[in-house]
Amino acid sequence: MRIRSVSVWLVLLGLSGCSTEARWDRFTRTEGELMQAREVASIECEDEQACASLWARTVAYVSTHSATRIGFADENHVETKPPLESGVVYLWASRTPSPTNEHHARIRIKALCRGMYAMDGGPGWQYARCAREIETLERQYGEFVLTPRTGSTNDPA
Repeated sequence: MRIRSVSVWLVLLGLSGCSTEARWDRFTRTEGELMQAREVASIECEDEQACASLWARTVAYVSTHSATRIGFADENHVETKPPLESGVVYLWASRTPSPTNEHHARIRIKALCRGMYAMDGGPGWQYARCAREIETLERQYGEFVLTPRTGSTNDPA
């Protein structure tokens, strides 16, 4: 009987090792997809009027797509308040002027989610849900912000 219970524990231990490895593989793949989404969530503007327009649309995107209200905003940053509960996505955005041309800037957003990462930097208990929502928000940002520049007359901002 003792040999049987030891065998069961060894099998379970082996299966947990496989599931942990698969979990880390999924985590690594998803982190790559999030990095790509963050690249899409970064735009360049080349003149003062375009930058002002894109920044205004960025602030509108952040305020309408974050689960929490804006806690701080100025001409180069907008941050929403962190949520109290886990699994809730909130946003911030920044406008960074080019060091070589005062009329050029890079505008980007970043989505964050409490409970997404564990203390060891790996996936937290809300990781899968948060990652899907963050990727969606960051990928949709460019389309939302650039829509008026591509000729659409249906401007939600």
